[in-house]
Amino acid sequence: MTLEEAYEQFERLNPLAEALVMNKIKGTRKGLPDEKNYKHSLRVQKLVMDCHHWDDPDHDVFLAAILHDVIEDGGVTFDELRANGFSERTIELVQLCTHQLDVENKTERWVLMIAKLIEARDEDAWRIKLADLTDNLKQSRGLTVENRNFMVEVKAPLMLRLTEQYIFIGKAWGTLVEEMEKQHKDMIA
Repeated sequence: MTLEEAYEQFERLNPLAEALVMNKIKGTRKGLPDEKNYKHSLRVQKLVMDCHHWDDPDHDVFLAAILHDVIEDGGVTFDELRANGFSERTIELVQLCTHQLDVENKTERWVLMIAKLIEARDEDAWRIKLADLTDNLKQSRGLTVENRNFMVEVKAPLMLRLTEQYIFIGKAWGTLVEEMEKQHKDMIA
């Protein structure tokens, strides 16, 4: 596929991805009644795009970034993504960033997903999860104290340590570090 064909495909699929997210991910963010849930997916895509090296844009990563929650929060299936024309690479990235819905305990689901990401050693999926966690940290003020503490004191440091150990991410890593430090200071103040 040429770069021009890839761009045309992205221009066709990105509005579809936006529509799926906007129509399927309902409700508002936890503790933030004025913040629609689907906006998180739009921000994650923007952060991934902002941190990407534009000499070789990877449209599959950009599409997976916006779709990263559409399975677990929107009830969309991987077969529906295929039927809508999303590539196997986009679907693979979404799968790597999706919790196992058959696991009831949220912490266990998260740990299993992180283990899956480590095993895959897929830098693109890792970038999406770093952007996801960064945006979640920015919105953590709406969480319960216990959930916010877990995110700031366990999830973010663990992701950063694993990123240091396994993958060099560059700007996305620095953005998460900054947000984690900001949220930690806010918690102490």
